[in-house]
Amino acid sequence: MITWEFQPIPATYNPELVQTYGKYTAKILALRGIETLELAEQFLDPEQYIPTPGADLPDLELAIDRILLARDREEKVTIWGDFDCDGVTSTALLLTALAPLGLDLDFTIPLRGSESHGLNLNRLAQIAQGGTTLIITVDCGVANGTEVDQAKTLGIDVIITDHHSLPDPLPQALAVINPLRLPEDHALRFLPGVGVAYKLAEALYQRLGWPDAEALLDLVALGIIADVAVLQRECRYLVQRGLPVLTQTTRLGLKHLLERVIPEGELLSGQDVGFRIAPKVNAIGRLDDARLAVELLITTDALRAEQLVDRFLEANEERRERTEEVVTAATILAEQRADAPALVLAGVGWHGGVVGIAASRLVERYGCPVVLIACDPLKEEGYGSARSIPGVNLAEALEAVGPLLLRYGGHPMAAGLGVKLTNLEALQLALTRELTQRLGGEKPDRVLRIAIQLDLKLLKDPVAELETIYGQLARLEPFGQGNPRPLIALLHLDTKRYLKVHKSGKHLYVQLGRQYFWYWHQGDRYADLVKYPLLDLAIELVPDSQAPWQARIKDLRPSPQTPVPARPSARLQVEDYRGQLALAIHDLEQPTLVLDQWPYLVLDLAQKLHQIQPEVIYLCAQSADWSQ
Repeated sequence: MITWEFQPIPATYNPELVQTYGKYTAKILALRGIETLELAEQFLDPEQYIPTPGADLPDLELAIDRILLARDREEKVTIWGDFDCDGVTSTALLLTALAPLGLDLDFTIPLRGSESHGLNLNRLAQIAQGGTTLIITVDCGVANGTEVDQAKTLGIDVIITDHHSLPDPLPQALAVINPLRLPEDHALRFLPGVGVAYKLAEALYQRLGWPDAEALLDLVALGIIADVAVLQRECRYLVQRGLPVLTQTTRLGLKHLLERVIPEGELLSGQDVGFRIAPKVNAIGRLDDARLAVELLITTDALRAEQLVDRFLEANEERRERTEEVVTAATILAEQRADAPALVLAGVGWHGGVVGIAASRLVERYGCPVVLIACDPLKEEGYGSARSIPGVNLAEALEAVGPLLLRYGGHPMAAGLGVKLTNLEALQLALTRELTQRLGGEKPDRVLRIAIQLDLKLLKDPVAELETIYGQLARLEPFGQGNPRPLIALLHLDTKRYLKVHKSGKHLYVQLGRQYFWYWHQGDRYADLVKYPLLDLAIELVPDSQAPWQARIKDLRPSPQTPVPARPSARLQVEDYRGQLALAIHDLEQPTLVLDQWPYLVLDLAQKLHQIQPEVIYLCAQSADWSQ
């Protein structure tokens, strides 16, 4: 079930922000906890934000000392990365950043299909035989205490740069650089792997007195957005600074990929990176060898760059097909458990490289935690990916069922696991129980948090108002985790006049003026919805390559019956205390309405008047300007 939650204007709504940025931007800023003009400027303008030094990260200076020692000793250094986009961008970043030191550099990334995240003993032995004496992990390693101990016995020092959940105790590495070791309110706390790698490179360059490391920010923006990191504080700043660098990247592979995917001259948005670039970089690691993705990001051979992009685009098409296969099969299983608070599903023939994407699709559809496990009968193992919803910590749930697993790791919202097929049924039962307990035993409603409401009965030109909204909300880019794209409710749409079904019967759409609002794959709901005279739409406004913006319908519902507001009594009396420090209410016997802020919609005020039937209204806001 989908529940609409209308977000009221917070008490921190600042009239100064309304005057500076507009009322819609001001409300979203208030919902983000941004109360002052100074905080708003830092959030909206990276030039106003003061970046946080990487030296705040524990063990970072130790790591720099060891890297410089490796330079002086002419040691061989191996970067150990991960196979997702965060991991490959982190790997490419450190390879690029450390190359000017003259180090003997190499890198390695596990194969998703046959190896797990992080260090493994077999590959570690191979690296030792190759002469490596220093390993720097990126986006992995913090869960590999045993492997770190083995590296030490092989004469290899290990520097861990990671952002995943901290074990107790930490690995006995030379340095463990992880933002989760910082206080919860620290600006660097949300950094993903590529952000940690960048802070290491940035601090190294500062130690050497080299020009700053901003040329690396193209990789940082790509990795942060791909990893769905929280776009607040330092992460937001790095993406704001990195998107223009990515748009003008000089990396031949990235440049060629952008030319194939993004119209020339168009400034990249966070949405472009998340939905059009990152999946293609990720695809090769899901279906093949992620080392090819690193090669794409560091190659200086134009012909090789073009060949790699062709291969990546082909892999992305295959990735889509494989994802649809898993989604279709998993949906059939999910429908048999439609009321289950959490879904832990397994299937033979599912491609292990796409179960994470498929799990995300099912989370969106069913609004509950989802774990999908691809079973390999030949190996007698299953490889799983899990995706969660806010408030349900996957890392804790997996730890609770750890004895049933071969391996596991990840974040509260996303994780991976391996399991022997002999333990699969027991795991499904135990993990379902753990997730259900964290949900309180019931399947949660899917909640749409509506930030802005427009009543179509009261608007002469709703499209013009939406254009105003889009222009104001564009200031809040980039959107993502921690800064979601605001949802807008269009209330009281005339169903018979505006709701249409596509000739294919697959899709619904609404036409307002010259704008088409599409509701994909919902055509089968037309016969039911058209019975209602009025509908409410939940939409989001997104950039469009053919126009400034387009509207996507996220949900449709019949408009709730709203009582017609009664005309207030002719005795209505207004007492104006705006801007004054004291308010004296003389007679509480009379029905009274006190307003410390003006209702966001006329309808809100009308309903209050109808419910309370006041004889006296007190205006008591401290705002000096009520002219609007």
